[in-house]
Amino acid sequence: MKKYQLKFWFEHGGGCCWSINDKAKKKYGYAIKNDTLPISNLTIESLNELEKEFSTYLNWDDPIKPSPWTTEQKNSFIKKATILCQRLQNELGKEFDVLNEVKRSIEI
Repeated sequence: MKKYQLKFWFEHGGGCCWSINDKAKKKYGYAIKNDTLPISNLTIESLNELEKEFSTYLNWDDPIKPSPWTTEQKNSFIKKATILCQRLQNELGKEFDVLNEVKRSIEI
């Protein structure tokens, strides 16, 4: 059986769960709303909170300038997001493959 393939990647102004393959796109669309996934409310809330935190990564007044985050803030975010990605994979189960692209979301 073909699995749903998702990418865990943070996008400015967007979410963190994205469809990779046609099976996932057909069911969830490209940009996936967290509350459409078969996961716990706690994980949905954690995803939403991390997306909100990521929104502070960009200097919205001058997006070309570097992020206002320190290296410590970036590393802390990557750690939290990686733990949450694993929790997401565990809750989604064997029908899903979740590709962790968090580090590519953040410039260190």
